[in-house]
Amino acid sequence: MVFALLAASIAGGAVSQADSTTTVTLNLTKYSKVEHASAGDYVGVSPGIVTMHVGDHVVFVNGDTRHHTATFIAGSTTFPPEPRWGADQLKPNGSIGGAAWSTGDLGPGARSSPLVATKPGTYLYGCFFDYSAGMRGVIVVEP
Repeated sequence: MVFALLAASIAGGAVSQADSTTTVTLNLTKYSKVEHASAGDYVGVSPGIVTMHVGDHVVFVNGDTRHHTATFIAGSTTFPPEPRWGADQLKPNGSIGGAAWSTGDLGPGARSSPLVATKPGTYLYGCFFDYSAGMRGVIVVEP
């Protein structure tokens, strides 16, 4: 069982047990290679595509020397040229599946509070500060 949990964690996928936690690292320097998802290209996040289940949690870790966020892009199935976020997204709020969510401003070395997945769906997110550099990712929540 421990091996299965470790393997799922390394692969960046969701662990099949209820209420598991996935960690996503934000780092433009370390993850600078452009990756591809059906929503568009992305950099700076690892894993860039996370699959999890309702009730699971995700924690974002800033492994970079710059400030970052993971902020939901509402109403999009592909990464838009420039999402319309307000300064309120610099404060942690919401849950994955809600109308809006964000880790808030994560300084270098900071970890977000766990965000719980509450509703199945595909959720795109990006960094408030570095979205134009391609810092974005996808979370797929399954029942």
